[in-house]
Amino acid sequence: MKRHLIPQEYVKELNENPYVEQATQWTVSFTVKFKEHAYEAYIGGKSMNEIFTEAGFDVKKLGRKRIDNFRRLLVEKSSDEARFSDKRKDKSLCSPPSTEAQLLKRIRELEHKNAYLEQENEFLKKIQDLEKEYGGKVAKRK
Repeated sequence: MKRHLIPQEYVKELNENPYVEQATQWTVSFTVKFKEHAYEAYIGGKSMNEIFTEAGFDVKKLGRKRIDNFRRLLVEKSSDEARFSDKRKDKSLCSPPSTEAQLLKRIRELEHKNAYLEQENEFLKKIQDLEKEYGGKVAKRK
């Protein structure tokens, strides 16, 4: 399956469009304003091609599949709390771990390390016992 690359000269044009956050030959990131406008217009009965054309986009250069995927994601995200904001960039949507959660994680790490060291000590004691039993020389296997 071959991806539809956007022509380089059109990428420059896209980056000048006020409804585009960023465009490359592979992807186009639209502004929240455009996503909201597109959703309202789509719900109002307009086709995606009409919406994109009215916003100054060349639908042939963008490609039918890219526009269909945009429509699908728009409908999916419309029921989401954050709606059309880009979660990758909006760090405020992710709350930092609480101090209590950090402490619990640290306790688990230390308990694991402690259990490992206890096993290591038991292993070393067994080696010492074997050395005592064989007069300081543990038999080497060939």
